[in-house]
Amino acid sequence: MKARILTLTSLSHFINDGNSWFLPVAFTFLITYLDISKFLIGILSGAFFFGISALASPLVSRVADKFTNYSRIMGIGILLWGIGLILFGYSIQLHFLPLTFISVAIAGFASAFYHPIGAAVLSITYKGNAGIALGINGSMGSLGRAIYPTLTLSLFAILNKDMTLDALIIGIISIIAALPSLFLKITITKEEDPKTPSPSTTTNTRSTLFVVILLTIIALLRSVFGQGISQFLPTLLVENYGYTYNVNLGEAITIALAAAVVGQPILGFLSDRVGRRLIYAISTFGAAIMLLLFLKIPNIALLSLFGFFNFSAFPLMLSIVGDFVPRNSASFANSLVWGLGVTGGGVIGPIIVGAISQVSNLVFASEIVTVMAFLAGALTALVPKPPKKSKVPLFG
Repeated sequence: MKARILTLTSLSHFINDGNSWFLPVAFTFLITYLDISKFLIGILSGAFFFGISALASPLVSRVADKFTNYSRIMGIGILLWGIGLILFGYSIQLHFLPLTFISVAIAGFASAFYHPIGAAVLSITYKGNAGIALGINGSMGSLGRAIYPTLTLSLFAILNKDMTLDALIIGIISIIAALPSLFLKITITKEEDPKTPSPSTTTNTRSTLFVVILLTIIALLRSVFGQGISQFLPTLLVENYGYTYNVNLGEAITIALAAAVVGQPILGFLSDRVGRRLIYAISTFGAAIMLLLFLKIPNIALLSLFGFFNFSAFPLMLSIVGDFVPRNSASFANSLVWGLGVTGGGVIGPIIVGAISQVSNLVFASEIVTVMAFLAGALTALVPKPPKKSKVPLFG
């Protein structure tokens, strides 16, 4: 049963995170080939993708917590991804911008499903005692992010620059990948809450709420930086660093994202040795510093180091949440930090970068949002020492 759960969650993680990087590459197509403004792309990415996802995440997780068949709900999310991407492709063929917004909104809703539900499933199933299995799951998400930019632009070249057919193929892959989760019933036995909380439990609940709020703020600030950069990274490389919209662009992004495939296990190992709060802060400062260096010295090695620090720390944040929150509340707590923090920051970041770059340029806009990363790193010092220590569940 554990192997089946790991397989389904890892497959869903691969598809979900891979699809999330189809969109930034496709947004560069809209800017380069259809002359859509960067400010409008910022609204499209921020409000209609991340905004819908942020609003939907707590609701989806609350519904999931009432059922035992998490896998079917997870499968619905992957299915919706496929529908959204297919509609996105047809919106390009029809040159109908309202359909583009609708399709991205569907994709945003779909993206609300996997992370809080997948995190809860793994936490309940393994109870922090299977670092290797959870590391496989986390690396599969990183692998999806790394492969999809090159996959998307390779298909774009093979299909004679037909982005509609490109999106159709990626969408069909998602629909096929959703089928096992939809039709294989896997039930999860959750821990029961004590019916009558003691005074000490109430006190712990209040302190836990403070920590969850603080972590949500930190996640939001870091995500303003991370997602603001990520959603415009392909466009930044095309407009400012001499890349053209072809496979080489996909390979450059893949190199940056692939660093997290090994970065997550490394940071997870270090966090168990020296503390995950410290490693999370180091990764946040490291991402900001490496980006600033890359903007001045556009070397692919610096871009890879930026990817190593920026895309490896998601499981650390959710693991810190797991240190303070009971496992039977893990899904809802994760949805707050992920949905309102990580995804909420994703609403703000692309809009800020899109607005600033529209009146200035993407390099200056990127420099501005690094301030958010430095603030997030500094606030990590306020997170108290966790009451327990468990292995890092690598599912970012």
